[in-house]
Amino acid sequence: MRAASRARLFLAGLAVRHSTAGQAEVQRPGATAGDDVVGVPGRRAALPVTATDHLGALAGVLATAGWASRPRYEEIPALLRVFSPHLPALGESVWVKPGVGGVPWFVSSSGDPIAPCHDLAGAVQGIADRLGPIAEAAHAMADEGRRGGR
Repeated sequence: MRAASRARLFLAGLAVRHSTAGQAEVQRPGATAGDDVVGVPGRRAALPVTATDHLGALAGVLATAGWASRPRYEEIPALLRVFSPHLPALGESVWVKPGVGGVPWFVSSSGDPIAPCHDLAGAVQGIADRLGPIAEAAHAMADEGRRGGR
């Protein structure tokens, strides 16, 4: 089987398993994590990934990159508020939306796609591209204010 065919089958499987409703669903009735997949001995059923799972993973990577975030999973759709620790009043609310073929994407509060959910590095870069210049300007103004006050 060619690599392109395997990739298409893999992505098709992801599209079937991904749910962005924010609620955990199972692949088949009665399946639990760890059950054998019907007809595939040794293959385990996995619970589908939800929007909150994607947002939680993004929050972890954002924290490593120096961004602060606050989950707002009680909202519909579930949101992740992302902001600079130096400027908490200004930020971006990110949510998950199914894209082409059902592949979930991170989407900005303005509705612009940021990156597919499997590309966490791309999502962090997309958010940094949006918020970085504003955060840098706020940080520079704060530094200038501290120096001017001495």
